[in-house]
Amino acid sequence: MTTTTTKEIETIVGEYVDIPSRGLKAAVCQKATYFKATHGGEPAFFCPIYDNNRVLTGYKIRKKGKNFLQIGSNPDNTFLFQHMWGKNNKLLVIFEGEKDALSYMQVRPGWPAISLPNGCESGSKTLKAQLGNLPYETIILCYDGDTQGQKAAQRDIQLLPPRVGKIGIIEGYKDANEALQAGDFKAITNMVFNAKEYEPDGIVCADKLREEVKKDPQIDSASYGYPFLDEKTKGLRKRELVCVTAGTGQGKSTLVREVVYNLVFEQGYKVVTINLEESNIRTARALVGINLNHPLHIDKGDFTDEQIDDAFQATLGQGNLFLYDHFGSLDPDVLLNRIRYSVISLGCDYVILDHLSILVSGMEQAQDERRAIDYTMTKLRSLVEETGCGMILVSHLRRPQGTKGYEDGQQTSLSGLRGSAAISQLSDICIGLERDQQATDNSECRVRVLKNRFTGWLGVAGSVKYYEKTGRMLPLDDKAVTTDDLIESDF
Repeated sequence: MTTTTTKEIETIVGEYVDIPSRGLKAAVCQKATYFKATHGGEPAFFCPIYDNNRVLTGYKIRKKGKNFLQIGSNPDNTFLFQHMWGKNNKLLVIFEGEKDALSYMQVRPGWPAISLPNGCESGSKTLKAQLGNLPYETIILCYDGDTQGQKAAQRDIQLLPPRVGKIGIIEGYKDANEALQAGDFKAITNMVFNAKEYEPDGIVCADKLREEVKKDPQIDSASYGYPFLDEKTKGLRKRELVCVTAGTGQGKSTLVREVVYNLVFEQGYKVVTINLEESNIRTARALVGINLNHPLHIDKGDFTDEQIDDAFQATLGQGNLFLYDHFGSLDPDVLLNRIRYSVISLGCDYVILDHLSILVSGMEQAQDERRAIDYTMTKLRSLVEETGCGMILVSHLRRPQGTKGYEDGQQTSLSGLRGSAAISQLSDICIGLERDQQATDNSECRVRVLKNRFTGWLGVAGSVKYYEKTGRMLPLDDKAVTTDDLIESDF
């Protein structure tokens, strides 16, 4: 027990009276030494304040119109009515106001009740000061049922030892005194028996999940537009971050553009795409070109304006695709803010960011690439969780040791991701592209699943082929894939 040297205040004499407007009887007021007297020529109610040694040090005074003031002091930050009760009791209820504590004492005589000295804002400070002086098996916080009171209860209960703290609610009423005035004594009693043990956010007893476990998960997945990827990863999902990586010129952006086209124009999702390597008009032309099966970003071909207009209306004209014009600014915090706006305000389901290396190059920490990537990946991962969107991130591979590079078809791996392990650690799925640019037919590209948190399957999922005439990257039935290319999950 902590004690402070205090000066005892002079005792004030008053009378114990019924308080009809509050439904309180003189007997309970006398037991709690809650009395009526005069202060400043006006009638007022006085509630004594005692220190840890039960020395009278002050009074909390309530005048008409909820006008509160205090004379003397509360040097030990004690609760009101704390002096009434002995130790080693089984149950204590802490109320926000003194009239609520009195109401409880009137309905449940002999059961300890105390109240906060200065409303719910004083709860944390008072509990911290008096926790060692409250050796009860169960302590119920029964603060007011309004938003402010319940928020304070959630804050203060975290100060209590595990298995001790509970939160009580007076069902149908703002507080205990309101229930007393209504004659609903049962509501006050039920508060005790229905009080809920505190469970901090994020900690859940697994025995409560029985019914959830029995349900079919029914995961809501979108298609990549590449059947072999859908088969091995079970598709794209919100709240997941997918990283697509490869060496320079392997077709990362082309493949991702096909995924965007499928998401938006075949499946009807809303998508925001952030292409830091190309202008919005180039992106727009390439997507309309997919509809025409022609590389419109290279030339117009034989298509008329009317045909292009029809293709535009069937794609970009539907209003489900949003592009971000970064105007040469690569401030990551600004970009993250734009992504948040796209998801929350515009309702975008998926975010495409192409690519990470350019983004981190605009950061103050750019000289320390690892640190810059760590920071950015953490922010992106948090944003995915916060907004519930799905994200596809394009990232480069670092140059490998030796004479053969990724541009020569070298096998991709997580260790090859450029700059930081955070890319692989914070991604749910990593997909690598492998294309030998020196081969006679260098249009084929193998797609390898490097990480697959959802199903665990790893290895070469299939192949795609770039068709120069159409500018498309489409699935290829790769009969050359052998079992040596497949890596079974360790799960």
